[in-house]
Amino acid sequence: MLLSAPYLFGQTLNDIRSEFSAVVQNPEESRRFYDYLKKIENPPSTVKAYQAVSEALLAQVVWNPFNKLAQVMKYDKQMENAVTEDPDNVEIRFLRLAIEFNLPSFLGMSTHIEEDTQRIIQNMSSINSMQLDKSYGRYIFHFLSQSELCTDEEIYLLQRSLSMSQ
Repeated sequence: MLLSAPYLFGQTLNDIRSEFSAVVQNPEESRRFYDYLKKIENPPSTVKAYQAVSEALLAQVVWNPFNKLAQVMKYDKQMENAVTEDPDNVEIRFLRLAIEFNLPSFLGMSTHIEEDTQRIIQNMSSINSMQLDKSYGRYIFHFLSQSELCTDEEIYLLQRSLSMSQ
């Protein structure tokens, strides 16, 4: 299946990525993003990952602590399904990494950070075949380098992979 195939009313994976970026910049849009993604029927694994992320992002804006926890637990289950379907997908691994990195540690739900970081490093050269926008690859690189999750050598390898894929 092509990643740019329409899902619903002209939505594409690039549209979903743009919506995701907008929500990261403006969390008040989390409900709209959540509703936008829930309408997609029979999504591929990458879209399932974004649907899972929409659950976690929604947790940021709900007031009730029990609802927050329920949202994060929905995220966790849905994201696990997406990762299981496509374990080498850099984008899915990055989405899970970004969410887990930002979850409060007391939840005990940040157990895949090292695994996802390594999987991203191992598969970063697949950015072109995944039709990821080059700026998205740079965003992943920036996140990994700023979060201090990678060694200097790993950062160098990632940088080299990105420059070769452009």
